[in-house]
Amino acid sequence: MKYLGPTLAIGLTVLIIAGVAIYSFLPKQPKVEASTAVAAPVQVAPSPAGSNPAQLQAALAEREAAYQTQLAELNTTLQNRQTVYQQQMQELTARITTVQQQLNQLKAQEQALVAQSAQLEIARADRLATYQTRLQQAQGQYNARYSQVQAQLQEAQTKLAEANTILGR
Repeated sequence: MKYLGPTLAIGLTVLIIAGVAIYSFLPKQPKVEASTAVAAPVQVAPSPAGSNPAQLQAALAEREAAYQTQLAELNTTLQNRQTVYQQQMQELTARITTVQQQLNQLKAQEQALVAQSAQLEIARADRLATYQTRLQQAQGQYNARYSQVQAQLQEAQTKLAEANTILGR
């Protein structure tokens, strides 16, 4: 029972960190965006061996443009994913910082509670010593008073017996 608070605080902190760690490694559901879709490769019909060089140049230019478009889309997708990953890393860093601050606060509270517990234990021991001292004093006073009353009672009985003897009873 003495360490219940700190134990619960540490356990809660471990659960939060474990939850964040598990959440961070779960695969995300892919979002369907027009900018992230990869374009299908452009199919250019092969030209016959003796075809016109102008047609061949046009087909190559078309193929080059399709490749450039795909490359631009891939670069955009890569940049978007890097941005998302950076945001996730910043979010996780912020969460870890928050959890670390909470842990530091709990450690400070634990130290304060340990100090307070020690003070209460000292106060309890002092009060117990004071009680024991007062109890012994009271018992001594009681015993002295009891002996005094017993002596007075004995003296009174002796006088009564003498008086009865004198009176002839």
